[in-house]
Amino acid sequence: MSQPVQRDAAPMVSVIMPAWNAMRYIHAAIDSVLSQSYRDLELIVINDGSSDGDYAALERIDPRVRVIDGPRGGVSRARNLGMEQARGRYLAFIDADDLWVPGKLKVQVDYLEAHPEVGIVFAEIHRWRPGPDGTWPDPSEHYPDEQALARTNPEWSGWMYTRILMGCTLGMITPLMRHEVYRQAGGFDESMERGEDYDFWLRCSRHAHIQGFSSVMAIYRIHPASAMHRMIERNHLAELLERARERWGLSDPDGHRLPALHYRYRLGRAHFDHGYTHYWSGDPAVAAREFAQSLRRGCLVGRSAAFWMLSQVKRLRG
Repeated sequence: MSQPVQRDAAPMVSVIMPAWNAMRYIHAAIDSVLSQSYRDLELIVINDGSSDGDYAALERIDPRVRVIDGPRGGVSRARNLGMEQARGRYLAFIDADDLWVPGKLKVQVDYLEAHPEVGIVFAEIHRWRPGPDGTWPDPSEHYPDEQALARTNPEWSGWMYTRILMGCTLGMITPLMRHEVYRQAGGFDESMERGEDYDFWLRCSRHAHIQGFSSVMAIYRIHPASAMHRMIERNHLAELLERARERWGLSDPDGHRLPALHYRYRLGRAHFDHGYTHYWSGDPAVAAREFAQSLRRGCLVGRSAAFWMLSQVKRLRG
């Protein structure tokens, strides 16, 4: 049975949705939140300087929707503003062009209510691509049944700092977290050009046990606006990994240690991947530098050496 909703009462869950020129998709995203079987929520839409419609009118959809207007400041600023305004015991995030799976919120709230030692839960996402004609296929074929939805993953449980360091799997649109974890870890780093979500979850993982679910709980829309990234020289991922090691080392709060060789490979792979991207689509001088860094860390030695030489040739010819 659905819970009654009281406009003036503090909700159990605050859902934070940054939006920038997202009117084309935002109604579907909002509907996927408001149609959840768990109804004790507020949906905070942060209009990040949009120019494609009347975002204030979204409040007329449902009394649980709040819209905060502001100048263009980026997604991190928008999420921080939403968290500052949130009244719920739990915080969740969804982007304005994505969808939640039905039943997602109830499963996650029930789990956190039953497991006070856990601070964050998260799940899998499905990457949703348009068909050749540009239309979006029905996402419901990827919705798990009720039993599968509640299946936890024992491999993603407990103190997860070192596992997240080896590869961030939380994403942004499936986690549900306790409000106090945000207060302990702080918000998103608004100075970061890339990787602000990765940095956020690394900080949270120092303060809370985390539990993953095996099921798909969100649908991530892949379209040109979300897939295009401006080529940049800085290797933000490598910088983030090194900063995390300097700040927290290679151990979880319970003392479990990540082997230094594993971290060395992880960092080397971050350099190799950045170099590979620049070799094909960017600056060959940046590519050569990154392949040299990969070589220094003994990562993909043969390929790193070959691409370093090819990058040097490409740079000289250019």
